[in-house]
Amino acid sequence: MKEKLTIICLIGPMFLFFFWGLFKNPGEISKEERRNLAQIPTLKIESILDNTYFSKWTDYFTDQFPLRNEFRTIKGMVSLNIFKKKEENGVIIKENSLYALNDPLNEKSILHFTNLLNETLNKYSLTNNIYYSIIPDKNYYLEDDTIPRLDYETLTALIQKEFQEYTYISLFDELNKESYYQTDIHWKQTELTEVLKKLKKEMHLSTEESSYTKLSVSPFYGALDSRIPNNIEAETIEYLTNEIIENATVYNYEKQKFEKVYTKENIHNIDGYDVFLSGASALQIIENKNATSQKELIVFRDSFGSSLIPLLIEEYQKITVIDLRYLSSSYIENIEEIKWHENQDILLLYSVPVINNSFALK
Repeated sequence: MKEKLTIICLIGPMFLFFFWGLFKNPGEISKEERRNLAQIPTLKIESILDNTYFSKWTDYFTDQFPLRNEFRTIKGMVSLNIFKKKEENGVIIKENSLYALNDPLNEKSILHFTNLLNETLNKYSLTNNIYYSIIPDKNYYLEDDTIPRLDYETLTALIQKEFQEYTYISLFDELNKESYYQTDIHWKQTELTEVLKKLKKEMHLSTEESSYTKLSVSPFYGALDSRIPNNIEAETIEYLTNEIIENATVYNYEKQKFEKVYTKENIHNIDGYDVFLSGASALQIIENKNATSQKELIVFRDSFGSSLIPLLIEEYQKITVIDLRYLSSSYIENIEEIKWHENQDILLLYSVPVINNSFALK
C-alpha cells in the first residue's frame, strides 16, 4: 500500500501538470522572458519526416508549462539564498541595480565590427564628416573588484586603430551609473545632457541648449528584471520633447508607414524601451520640416541610439537611421530611400555589448 501511495505521489503530479499544460489556454508571449512562446505545432508530412514536428511539441510543453514563471522565481531564490550564488542567469545585483555580466573581450568580434563598418562606408567614397562613439555599458561604472571587468581600454584602442580616418567622440566621462535604468542595460534619455553637449561640440552643431518638456510613462520593467529575483520597484521612462520633435515624421521602412518619434503605448510591448522610435527597426527616416539648415545625418546604431537620436532632430532636416542587426550592409545600396551626399554627417553609435558580440551585424 505504501509503495502504491509513493508511486501515486510521484507520478500523479506529473500527469496533472501534463494535462494542465495540454489543455490550458496557451500564452502567446512572455513579458518576463521578453520573447514569444512556442505554440501548438502544425501537423505537416515534411515536419514529421525531418523530426521537427515532435521537437516543436517539446518546445511547446516547455514554454507552456503551468506556473512556469513561479518555478523560475523559486529556482532563482534557491540559487541566491540557499546556494549563495552571486549571479543568476548572468545577472548580479549591486546597490539596488541589476548588471549583466560581461563576456570576455572578443577581439575577433571587434575586428568584425570595424571591418563591416569600414567596408560599408568605403563603398560610397564620399567626403563626409564621419564620427563614432562607443557607448559604455553601466558595468564600466561599477566599482567592485570582485566582479570580472571587461578590458575597455583595449577595446577602445582596437577600434581607434581601425577607425583612424574617423573622428572619435569619447562619452565615457559624460556618463555614470545613475545614467542607466536599474533593471535594464540602457541609458536614460533624461541623463544624456552632457553626452549631447559633447556630440554637438565635436560635430560642430549648435551649442545652444534646447528647451524640452519632460513627460513620463510607466511601469517599465527592464530586460534584466526577470533574469534574477529582486525587490526593485517598477521604473518610469521619462522622455524629452518639444514642438520640433512632435512635428517630425518617422518613416519606418519595414512597416512601410509613418510613425511618431515617441509612442507611449509601446511601454506595454515586450520591450518597454520601444517608447523611443518604436524600438528595433532596420531603417527609419526622420524628417524635420521645421529645420533651419539643410544638414543631413546618417546614423548607424543599435538600441541605445533610439533615445539619443530624437535629441538631434533639431539640428538636421533629415536623419537616416540604419540598424545593421536587421538590415544587411550589402543591401543598403539597393534602397532608394537612403540618399548619400557629399558632406553629410555620419555617426557610428554603438554600445560595448554589441561591439563585443558583433556577429549579429550583417
